[in-house]
Amino acid sequence: MLPKHEDSKFKKWLDILQQESWQLELIISGVAIFGLIQTFDPIITMANAVSAKTMDNVSLSGISNIGFAAIIICLLSLTICLIIHVILRGLWIGAVGLRYFSGDIDYEVLNYTDKFKAYLQKHIGSFDKYIAKLEDYCSLIFALSFLLVFFFLSFFISISVFSAVIAIIGSVFSGAVQSVLSTIFGIFMSIALLMTAVDFFTQGFLKKKKWLAFVYFPVYRVMSRVTFSFLYRPLLYNLLDNKLGKRILAVLIPIFIVGLMLFSLEVKESNFHINRWADKAQYARVSNYEDETSDKESLFIREATIPSKIIKSSSLPIFIKHRIAIEDVIYKIDTTLMPKKDDRGFELGSVSFQLDRENATTAYANFKKYLGVLEDIITIRLDSTQMPVTYIMAHNKKGQRGYETVLDLKDVSRGPHVLEITRKTLRKDTISPTDIARIPFWYYPD
Repeated sequence: MLPKHEDSKFKKWLDILQQESWQLELIISGVAIFGLIQTFDPIITMANAVSAKTMDNVSLSGISNIGFAAIIICLLSLTICLIIHVILRGLWIGAVGLRYFSGDIDYEVLNYTDKFKAYLQKHIGSFDKYIAKLEDYCSLIFALSFLLVFFFLSFFISISVFSAVIAIIGSVFSGAVQSVLSTIFGIFMSIALLMTAVDFFTQGFLKKKKWLAFVYFPVYRVMSRVTFSFLYRPLLYNLLDNKLGKRILAVLIPIFIVGLMLFSLEVKESNFHINRWADKAQYARVSNYEDETSDKESLFIREATIPSKIIKSSSLPIFIKHRIAIEDVIYKIDTTLMPKKDDRGFELGSVSFQLDRENATTAYANFKKYLGVLEDIITIRLDSTQMPVTYIMAHNKKGQRGYETVLDLKDVSRGPHVLEITRKTLRKDTISPTDIARIPFWYYPD
């Protein structure tokens, strides 16, 4: 029995299918564009939420940022390609309809001079030729839409693998061994990524030269597994053996790289509005005010919030986001609070498979002591005057875990004020204070 791909019936079915594929292309493109546009906001919201939760772990935060950047760029490239495909396919349908109505181009009826007539016949030719070109472009761009997604995924996967291996080396080894292994692996990955990029952008140059191919082949085998390129390689090589496909691929990839750079382009409106000043007393950062973040699903707080820029009540609620680093300092100050088992880390949803009632009971009994140590770790100043505080555990409207306290403003003068929040941090074995937020506000009680 012949393999399926060599069966004449299967080949005939493919020939018929490729002639009628434009209908499937339009349906898929239309549905995909609608779905992709609806997806951006939830993904950005999820990315910000994960970033806010993993900000204490540099490695985990970096990998999650790379992952979400890959998803957003892939979705953006796919959306742009499919929009271009729909526009060209619509033009193709219009051209087919016009051919039914008007037939081919009759250059004699146009009554142009011989010079223009010869030029147009050479560069435009028949109307059927124009329709055939449009058909080729539409099919190629539809295929490239998904091929580009794999290209970008391959790039980000290789970066993620590099980051993950470096993180593993750092967690397993230390000192000179860590430095040597990280350097060796970094050099290998840099050379491998560079060779892969050169081969890709030159459309296989390293595979065409005998001695270069000998050196590149083992790198190619390794990188094909790391980047998962074996999943889309048949599609790529089938495109590269076509002159028009090579030309479109050579033009489209640089255009997308430039487009993604332009997508991140911003206009600098001032020499003094600088983001790194966000925690200065003269900078009202949006994420520090609850009323300005509650209606923005994608905005999560990173340190602390107060209700509003203008406080009209004599009580001022303050919410401070919990950080893993806070608990590290607490355990350093009071070792008796360290549980027998450190359960911090990942959970499968909110389900715990370990019913450790003893650990939970001990944690609850020590929680008041835990909050007492917290009062020494997180200090709050109002206009440089330290305020007495008592913390309780709380969640904000976004469901973020943290601590809440309330300041009494009854004896505070009307007008502008600055709230300063300082937290003790643990660097190696040294505890030192760090300013985490300066929040300006106006106090005008009713």
